[in-house]
Amino acid sequence: MDAARPDHRHEAAAPVTVLPERVALFVTLGRPKFLFQSMLVTGAGVAVAVHTGVRFGAGAYALTLGFAWCTHLMTHYCNEYFDLEADRANRTPTSWTGGSRILVRGLLPPVAGLGAAFVLLFTALVLIAVMPGTADRLVAVAITALAWFYTAPPLRLNYHALGEVTCATVLYALGPVLAHRLQGGGMPPALWACVGVLFALQVLRCLIMNLSDIAGDQEVGKRTGAGALGRRGVAHVYGAGQVGVHLAIAAMTAAHVLPAAVGIALFVLLPVPGWVGRQLYGAAPKDQRRADAVAFWASMHMPLTSCALMAGLTADGLLHHRPASTGWLAVQTVTIAVFTIWLWRTARVPKHDRPHTVPDTAAQDTATP
Repeated sequence: MDAARPDHRHEAAAPVTVLPERVALFVTLGRPKFLFQSMLVTGAGVAVAVHTGVRFGAGAYALTLGFAWCTHLMTHYCNEYFDLEADRANRTPTSWTGGSRILVRGLLPPVAGLGAAFVLLFTALVLIAVMPGTADRLVAVAITALAWFYTAPPLRLNYHALGEVTCATVLYALGPVLAHRLQGGGMPPALWACVGVLFALQVLRCLIMNLSDIAGDQEVGKRTGAGALGRRGVAHVYGAGQVGVHLAIAAMTAAHVLPAAVGIALFVLLPVPGWVGRQLYGAAPKDQRRADAVAFWASMHMPLTSCALMAGLTADGLLHHRPASTGWLAVQTVTIAVFTIWLWRTARVPKHDRPHTVPDTAAQDTATP
């Protein structure tokens, strides 16, 4: 990485005392820019339910999204507190990895992260209590527990090479399953196919997100899956994994487990992981600017995949004269539109570094809301 980058263990700064600035820092501490991940994967789970003929329930969707955002933010605040030692040791953070740097720089006290995490934990428990079915509540409890112990003791799953699988299980496996169930859907093959694709791609994405943190993590005894594999190992696993996932998508599409429109939509995104994979074998791990771009596009591949699933399922419904309800079409359209606008404004990688499927833009960085 960039040898000239300052040692972030010495980023101490005077705590901010002006209330509006403290509020802004507190919001940034939670890294809300990642909430698009949980919003869109919730939409993917609902889209599968609607595609199978389930009537869209706006109340159930609101409950699912509220719970997803609550547990997602809880995880971020929890990580900021329990990962503080590792973040301080990290000399090569990117805009998308290594935490918010708010606690590292001393701009807020560490207890701010822990306090917020507990408030969000209790809020999640309240939302679980109002879920209609016992099975639904059990899925939600599993999501909450795994999210909390991702970095919190005694399990600290991301410290024992289990973080990547845990994150994928919580956000991109159990998340869409819960969204589907709360809509009243069963467990059709299409749901398992979509969840399998999302889960596998998220494991690969999490390896990339931990890649820039390896040196700092090793310094404090944190062993992630990326750290266990090493940089070259991550590149090999990511490349082989993407090939395997897309072969599986082709097979499931040919077997009519996935609708053809969904398979096509997923393959349209192939240049994104293809570009990321090429960078992993090139200069990206040693170049800070490219490392930031790799983390960004590896991360954005997941909400783009959720968008592709929703669009493909909607298109398949229209082709077979089973259009989704007006309410769901409106929610889905607004969701995808908001994400698209945000992505357009946030993407700040130079033109020659961008995958071809991503719109060209010269907009300024708005990564920190």
